[in-house]
Formats: sequence, structure tokens, C-alpha cells
Amino acid sequence: MWFAVGLLVGAAILAAALWLRSRGFSIKWYEWLLAVVGLMLLTFSLQNYWATSSEHWSSGTPLTFLLVFGIPAVVLLLIAVILAGWRYARRKRAPARQPSGT
Repeated sequence: MWFAVGLLVGAAILAAALWLRSRGFSIKWYEWLLAVVGLMLLTFSLQNYWATSSEHWSSGTPLTFLLVFGIPAVVLLLIAVILAGWRYARRKRAPARQPSGT
């Protein structure tokens, strides 16, 4: 199952990269890094949540995995998206430079 999830995540990242390139977005390397680390933490937390739930651990353990790893994953993903969107909006808002003719 996790192989299929990995394939789907990889296809989604490829589709997002191609879509962003066609729209003129430029994503910096650190935004990609934040997004990849966030996705890794998110898949790690979801895998641990499902594993502990299926093994019938105590009721608080699966939720602990979601809190400890899921919240930082969502925060990292939001930071990556907000940074890219903020830079894109700032670039769109800036007036085009006029060449100085002397």
C-alpha cells in the first residue's frame, strides 16, 4: 500500500512542478526542501497512526503520533506555500522597470 502512496505522491509532485512552471512560478530550493520534509513527516505520521490503530494500541497513542509529527508537517507545508505565494504576489505587484534612455 505504501508503495502506491509513494507513487501517487511522486506523481502529484511532478504534476505540481509542471503546473507551476507553466504558470510562471519560480520555487526556490529551500521552499522545495520545506515541502519535501513536510510531506515526509506527514506520511510518517499517517503511517504510524494507521499502524498503531490497526495493532489496537491504547487509545491515546495513535493521536500522539498525529500531534507530534502531523502538526509540524502541516506547519512546514504551510510555510512553503506561504513563502512561494508571498514572493509571487510581491513580484506581480511590483511595477515593471522602465529602461532609462539617456
